[in-house]
Amino acid sequence: MKMRQGGLLLLCLAVACSRQTDDVSLPHPPITPAWALGQIVWEDEFNTQESAIRLVDGYLQREIPVSGIIIDSPWATSYNDFHWDPARYPVPQEMLDYFRGKDVHTLLWLTGCMNHSESDEDCPVVESSNYQEAVSQGFVINDGEESHWWKGAGVHLDFTNPDAVQWWYGQVDKVMAPGVDGFKVDQGEINFGDSVRTSIGLLSNHQFRPYYYDAMFDYVNDRRPGMGMILARPWSFQGEGCFSHPEKLSVGWCGDFVGDWSGLKFQLENVYRSAMAGYGACGTEVGGFMGASPSKEQLIRYAQFAAMTASMINGGYNGPFSGHLAWWHGPDAEEIYRQIVNLHYSLIPYIFSTLVEAHLHGGTLLQNVDLEEESHLLGPDLFTKAITSESGDVSFRLPAEGEWVDWNTGETFPGGTTIHRQYGLDEFPLFVRKGSVIPLKENGQFVLLITPGDKPLKATFHLPAGEGTDYFDCTVSVRPKARKARVKCDSTLPVTLRWNE
Repeated sequence: MKMRQGGLLLLCLAVACSRQTDDVSLPHPPITPAWALGQIVWEDEFNTQESAIRLVDGYLQREIPVSGIIIDSPWATSYNDFHWDPARYPVPQEMLDYFRGKDVHTLLWLTGCMNHSESDEDCPVVESSNYQEAVSQGFVINDGEESHWWKGAGVHLDFTNPDAVQWWYGQVDKVMAPGVDGFKVDQGEINFGDSVRTSIGLLSNHQFRPYYYDAMFDYVNDRRPGMGMILARPWSFQGEGCFSHPEKLSVGWCGDFVGDWSGLKFQLENVYRSAMAGYGACGTEVGGFMGASPSKEQLIRYAQFAAMTASMINGGYNGPFSGHLAWWHGPDAEEIYRQIVNLHYSLIPYIFSTLVEAHLHGGTLLQNVDLEEESHLLGPDLFTKAITSESGDVSFRLPAEGEWVDWNTGETFPGGTTIHRQYGLDEFPLFVRKGSVIPLKENGQFVLLITPGDKPLKATFHLPAGEGTDYFDCTVSVRPKARKARVKCDSTLPVTLRWNE
């Protein structure tokens, strides 16, 4: 399935996943906070205060940047009662403050479910403390009928009911302490029937889902304006379709893949389908979540693909303190992984600017996605091809329009050129369009990387003014034949120019 030949499939998926409307234009995704475009780490093996700190420290001590951590389930006394489990997290605010002191933002896992008759072995408390109140107030779907979901048996909040949503917000407020800047909004609703009974009548499960994700997006933006975010499924094989609305999803995370080559290829397909559906910021689960733990080669290739998406999300159940950690595979893997993460961080201004543009005018970060060749444009001016097998021997075709410069070698190729090359583990296909400007951040400074073409160009970029959604505009004008450029910014922050020749 290729998207090079037109946007019909993209348009159809976007309309299918959006609210019913006469407007068939692409959705306008939200601006993702700049911090959420970095590396987010997590583990789902020990799930304790000590293991969370150990994980973050492991990266930072090796000078591998971390912007956020997910506290995954189970962290509460029961699903989802919003009371920290003192056995696992004895002093949660101390942990949150520790992360804040290292500029690491915290996301908490949740679903819209509350358990009653049973629970899973990781969370032995049977009944959520808020279960009876939710049922007695009529705040749940299916008239309070219980269903089995993957963490036990219980009920799901009716997010079509405004009173139920406000009650839920009060529950979430119990843990919305300083340091918590969002939630991993996981699914549970798909286990409550193909159709569900709600306050506004019978809805298909597909119709019901976005009410839940929209409500959580609105919550974090109200409680953490400019800084809050949700991590949730965009298009996913689980549920065979879209979950949240594209215009109310901070970072898309398809979720639950195996750590081997088959998992990487399957996740790539889900990420690309999400981009086709109009989701602006799609991230990648580095190394998968379950099943096989990634080998050294698989982890690195996963990370290289992830670096060319919105966010690198490394963690899971399949070896969070072994296969997921680059240094576990040896010093060479650690150094390669560090370089990949640093490359991604240097591109955050470009990624952020592209997402602001999508927010203002419609569009996505991942463009011209090609499922057959496993390639895409990151924004309008960077092209990459994923490596999804052991050999590193790949063939791919560059985009037809313009000329393309190899990011690493500086070699220039005409558009449409077929490249056949063996890539070592420390390299992967990355090309920049000739006649473009790429905003970067290096050593804390903004840099505009000019790759000149034959014609003058003028471009405006939306650069992050901090860790949140605030930004300032910079306009650069380039006269390549005279080798002159001029930049004008709505900020006193220093911005330097660099010629890529």
